[in-house]
Amino acid sequence: MAHVFGGPDTNRKLGCLSAYLRAFATALRNQSFACVYIDAFAGSGTRTEVRAALPLFESGADAIEVTSPGSASIAIATDPPLDVIVLIEQDDTRFAELEKLVAANPSRRIVLRKGDANPLVRKLCTGAQWRKQRGGRRGTRGVIFLDPYGMEVDWSTVEAIAATKALDCWYFFPLSGLYRNAPHDPTKLDAHKEAALDRVLGATDWRQRWYEHTMLPADMFETEAQATRRTDIAAIEAYVKERLETVFKGAVLDPIRLHHKNGAPMASLFFAVSNDSPQAVRLATEIASHILNSGRSFQRRPR
Repeated sequence: MAHVFGGPDTNRKLGCLSAYLRAFATALRNQSFACVYIDAFAGSGTRTEVRAALPLFESGADAIEVTSPGSASIAIATDPPLDVIVLIEQDDTRFAELEKLVAANPSRRIVLRKGDANPLVRKLCTGAQWRKQRGGRRGTRGVIFLDPYGMEVDWSTVEAIAATKALDCWYFFPLSGLYRNAPHDPTKLDAHKEAALDRVLGATDWRQRWYEHTMLPADMFETEAQATRRTDIAAIEAYVKERLETVFKGAVLDPIRLHHKNGAPMASLFFAVSNDSPQAVRLATEIASHILNSGRSFQRRPR
């Protein structure tokens, strides 16, 4: 079954990941580290995009489906090869497609895990011996890709990734989920939405940072509080970067913002370094900065 997702900017996101994996694998080989890639929301291995048909060539057709490699397939095709690829997926149908992908690549060391990405990633981060030398290797370093379908990533998972001091993290942060759960109208900010924001951001001060509370006179004897969201998307994005900087001690780069087909902000692609070694930070940020800057040169503007 086709895994239909994404929009015009999805290829830019996957292009950034692909470019970084190639550079990362090359750099780490030269330093004798084992390389691991973790895809927390691996999908099916491919992505299918529905595009408008060209009337001249597709007479009578309203749309066509175009299938291209997803993040899992991109990781498997990375050259030089990554030592270990870990693919996590919860959906039964998509997981079955990943099993086919693994069977088609018997020479690669691919680990499949089915279930909720949060506990699985946390277990992997805390259980692996990232800095233990073995087999002539100086230890293990890796890249993790967080590309949730919505607001699935718990802040405790982000903390576990940062605590490894061995993983570079590409986080496709769901901006649209934030502004849907933090509406301008405070009467629509219910307990469920507040809890979701607390879980994803790992903080509660967004209430004060994002909302302006004013006291308005109700009558001559009493006043009543009224709140409105005063922050725009850029300010929310900046707040997310601040949050990431509290746990990723290496570096957090300014993201590129991607948009829905209608031009509305969809997500911000962040890059963060957990390793606090100056040499590792310099190498990772030089590579990622070049990739992100290239992505910005093709930044789509909201319509």
